[in-house]
Amino acid sequence: MKKFHCDCGQRVFFDNTRCLNCGLALGFDAGHMDMVSLHLADDVLQSGDGRAYRYCANKAEYENCNWLVRADSQKGRCLSCGMNRVIPALTKPQNLQLWTRVEEAKRRLVYSLLRYGLIFESGNTRLNFRIMEDRRRNPDVLESFIATGHLDGTITINVAEADDAARHAIREQLQERYRTVLGHLRHESGHFYFNVLARNATLKECRALFGDERQDYDAALKRHYAQGAPTDWPERYVSAYASAHPAEDFAETFAHVLHIEDALETARASGLVSDAAETEKSWLDAWIGLAVDLNEMTRSLGEPDAYPFVFTDAVRQKLEFVSRLVNQRAGRGDA
Repeated sequence: MKKFHCDCGQRVFFDNTRCLNCGLALGFDAGHMDMVSLHLADDVLQSGDGRAYRYCANKAEYENCNWLVRADSQKGRCLSCGMNRVIPALTKPQNLQLWTRVEEAKRRLVYSLLRYGLIFESGNTRLNFRIMEDRRRNPDVLESFIATGHLDGTITINVAEADDAARHAIREQLQERYRTVLGHLRHESGHFYFNVLARNATLKECRALFGDERQDYDAALKRHYAQGAPTDWPERYVSAYASAHPAEDFAETFAHVLHIEDALETARASGLVSDAAETEKSWLDAWIGLAVDLNEMTRSLGEPDAYPFVFTDAVRQKLEFVSRLVNQRAGRGDA
């Protein structure tokens, strides 16, 4: 995430709705990829250069969005909120709280996708979200279980993933070292963008790295959950789950590219990584050096590693391949 500033010069942050220094209202303009300081003029919210806005309808209704809509737009909701097909029943206070957490993570995903020119509408390439409540009354009954996943451009998220206790329990059950709502969103979007990015000339190269995605998916997942990951998975995959099927390997790798690229953008903006340092080494080497320091810091605070992953040569090849596809989409060549 890059640095944002209010018109008064105060640093502000991606989720802010008001500057604590001067009191101006703030909102995020997805078209300009920037936080905007808002002045009330003739009952209209205006930026310093005269652009007129209103807040996303979800701010007025639920106080859970700070993105802006142009005043002359026919749309009531912002780009991110407008991608929802289903939201949980908000008559339950807990659902509103959990949904708000999912939306916070989703806005960060959409910010990343906008950076790379990956938000678009054409034919069946519209990305949508279903954020749903798990209605199980008995943990042994699976009929009402909401599985987080992707199908034909629609990402389904079980809102329980935003419950820290529930997510921790699942993480322990599955022996995962890393499980976040944002990580889920990035992973599931990776399934969608496989069909967008890894095709034509790159499909052969993609299969050489990840395997043939046409393998029986259901059989592969059943085998993975019954037998677990192969013992040598750290040599070839970024995570144990990536070993389940080539499609999961690509999605996990895509998620990690977004993790790393976004963290590096934040590090550059904060002066933790210099452009000169990245010129001397690859983006992955720059990230590895930063991640080691970050892990040492979290250990010093008594917390587990912030980024508990190790990259072998095979994993680096996959990360660099997906990064190249993403950057080509953004018009950055082979960066």
